[in-house]
Amino acid sequence: MNMAISKTSYKDLKEYWDYQRLLEYNRELLRHRLKNVQKTVFSQYGEVDTTEMFNNIWNRMESGDYEKPTKGWIPEDTKYRFEWEGEPRPLDKKHII
Repeated sequence: MNMAISKTSYKDLKEYWDYQRLLEYNRELLRHRLKNVQKTVFSQYGEVDTTEMFNNIWNRMESGDYEKPTKGWIPEDTKYRFEWEGEPRPLDKKHII
């Protein structure tokens, strides 16, 4: 089980945790956007598998490409959540497009 980020850990390592959460937000955002693509793009074999696409895109992304998390965003992965955060909500539709 992954542990959430404690207040003490966040206070001691604020820049580290902020950056890790920025990365996680962008990974989630890319996965959600590719999931939408998967529903609309087909090859001769059927739906396109976006797993390889995710890896190719993610490995080419640079820090300037990252989007800032929306207010109230809570990571799906518990190890990037603050101990005082609740359950995640779906990403805002405007970000998935």
